Amino acid sequence: MRLAALVSMGLLLLMLAACAEAETIKVPGGAPDLTTALRDARYGDTVLVYPGKYRIQAKLKCGVKLVSAAGPESTTLWNRRWHILRLMDCDMDTEVNGFTFDGVDCNKALACTLGTPSIVNNVIKGPWDGISLQKCNAFIKGNTVEGCNRGISVDMGNPEIVENVIFKNGDGLYLYSSSAIVSRCKIVRNTRGIFIAGYSYPTIGGSLSAANDIISNGFPIYNEGRRIEGTQYTDVREVAIATHNYWGSLCPEKRKFRGEVLISPWVNVDHDSTFTACPEPAPTGGAEKSGETP
Repeated sequence: MRLAALVSMGLLLLMLAACAEAETIKVPGGAPDLTTALRDARYGDTVLVYPGKYRIQAKLKCGVKLVSAAGPESTTLWNRRWHILRLMDCDMDTEVNGFTFDGVDCNKALACTLGTPSIVNNVIKGPWDGISLQKCNAFIKGNTVEGCNRGISVDMGNPEIVENVIFKNGDGLYLYSSSAIVSRCKIVRNTRGIFIAGYSYPTIGGSLSAANDIISNGFPIYNEGRRIEGTQYTDVREVAIATHNYWGSLCPEKRKFRGEVLISPWVNVDHDSTFTACPEPAPTGGAEKSGETP
C-alpha cells in the first residue's frame, strides 16, 4: 500500500513538472549573468539575451533556446580558450539564434556532440572551428562563418546545412564520414570550398532549388572520400556528387577540383538553367555575372 502511494506521488510530481510553464530568463535582468542563466535554465525555457558583449564558456542544456533579443549586430559571445558554447545530446527543441561569436584564438565557437539542435542566424568569426559537429545532426541555417581554419567541421554527423555564407576560411566545409545535406549556401573564397574525407556521401546541391554558389575557392571541392561496398569499408576512392551548383561561371575550371567529382549538370548564376558543357562565348557586354559577393 505504501509503495503504491509512493508511486502515485512520483507520477503526480512528474505530471506537475511536465505541466510547469516554460520561462523566459532575461539577461541582464532575470539572472546575474549569462553563465548563471544557462546553468539554471530548464527544458523548454528561453534565455533571452539583450545587446552587449558576454565572455562565456558554457554548456547549453537540451531543450533550452538561447536567443538574442536584437540580433548578431549588437550581441556578441566571446572567449579566448577552448570553446564558447557546447551542446551535448540536444534535441530539436534546442536552439542558438542570433549572436556574433567572436572566437579569435578560441578552439571552437560552437561545439555539438550528438543530437539535433538548430543553429541559426549567427555570425561566427575567427576560431579554429566555427561550428564543430561530432555525430551531431544539427540544422544549420542563415549563419555567416568567416576567418576560421574550418568553417563548419562535421565528424560522422549528418547535418542539414542551408542558406549559410561560408567565407574566407581554410576549409569552408570539412566533411568526414558524413552524409550532410548542403543546399542554397554561398561558399566563397575559401582555400578549399568543401573538403571530403572518410566514408562520406554528402548531398551538395542536386537540384535547381537546392543550388549552392561555390565561387572563387582555391579548390572548389577536394575529395579524398572512400567507398563503402556492401558492408565493406574499402580504400577505393569514391566519386563526390555535386551537380546543380553554380561555380562562378558557365564554364567551371575542372582543373581546380581534386579527386573524382561529378559536377554536371551545373547551373547559371540565377539558378534557373542547367548546363552540361561550356556554352559559346557571349557577345561583348553580355558576360555572365559572377555572383561572388556573399
